[in-house]
Formats: sequence, C-alpha cells, structure tokens
Amino acid sequence: MPTSTDVRIDELCARIRVHCSGPITPLVEAKLRKLAVELRDAIYEHVQTARSSLQAKNAAILARDPDKK
Repeated sequence: MPTSTDVRIDELCARIRVHCSGPITPLVEAKLRKLAVELRDAIYEHVQTARSSLQAKNAAILARDPDKK
C-alpha cells in the first residue's frame, strides 16, 4: 500500500505533467514553480519518514542483538 507521501508525490507529478503538455505562459510558469516547491517539500517529508523508519528498524535490531553494532 502506498504511503501518503507516495500518493502526494504522484499527484504533484501528474499536475506538473498536465501543465507541461501545453504552452508555457507566465501563468503556467508560476503554477509550475509553486508545484515544484510543493514537490520538493513532499520529497523531503518522504525522505524524513523513510529515515525515521530505518532508524526505528535499526534500533529494534540492536535491541534484539546488541552484538550487531
């Protein structure tokens, strides 16, 4: 099952593709810049979530077998 950040990233990419399919007017450029910021934020959140998950898994492994350090 995809995470909420996966879904958000996919939605933003789809919106960007729609805007890129036509002529790039100043309005479209402004929308693309806004979407790029949102995409950057969603990717950052996704990476932070993944990092936290990996750290939790690592802590659980170390708790089971402290010699794995």
